[in-house]
Amino acid sequence: MARERWYHGLHKGYDKDHRARDIENNGELTPMRMRGHSAHDWPCDERYEPYFERLGLLPFVLQFKRHAPSIDHGAMTALIDRWRPETHSFHLSCGEMTVTLEDMAMISGLPINGEALTGTTVSANWRDRVGQLTGVFPEPPEQGERDSEKVLHHWLQGERGVVCPPDANEVVVQQHARAYLWYLLTRLVFPDSTGNKAQWIFLDLLSDWDRKYSWGSGALAYLYRQLDKACRRKKGTSGMGGFVWCL
Repeated sequence: MARERWYHGLHKGYDKDHRARDIENNGELTPMRMRGHSAHDWPCDERYEPYFERLGLLPFVLQFKRHAPSIDHGAMTALIDRWRPETHSFHLSCGEMTVTLEDMAMISGLPINGEALTGTTVSANWRDRVGQLTGVFPEPPEQGERDSEKVLHHWLQGERGVVCPPDANEVVVQQHARAYLWYLLTRLVFPDSTGNKAQWIFLDLLSDWDRKYSWGSGALAYLYRQLDKACRRKKGTSGMGGFVWCL
């Protein structure tokens, strides 16, 4: 029996389930679906922009409030097949390549200076916090269902994805602005594996307009984690989240 080739420096735990191993053994894999979405169907009111500027997120919003660039899922998958979690880089025939923090800042417009993007692990009464910050309260789960600490994007858009009333006071405008930014961030930068839910933790980070976070660093770390998982997914329905436009 032929001896299996092994490359020093690669982790056997990762390599055993890696997509590249199937390709090497003539396995058939289908292109993955990127979970990046657009937010063009939710109008961005000019009254929100001063708040986004205070957060340092206005360049990101202005760049992606319309149609996001189209994605070539096949080309993205070819890159994912070359990703190695051990080095957080793509191993190509010509050498290694990776996505840098500078790439993230230049392409996304997200700030890279500020506090580390770490959220609270305390989720008690998170629905009440959503209500305070956005003005709408998520329904509790049905009996027997798991509380995921997330809301569906279509629910959030249905409740807040309308034009902010022209006579709205400052509190209401801020609630609409937070809901919009929460939607935008969890659609484009931090989509979960389903691609259709907004995680509560990212809304909580928007509670203080003057608190500066390194959103670009968090987005890059999240993208790396998504790539680490995606390079070992082989089902025909497999996908990947994160800010995929950096690829």
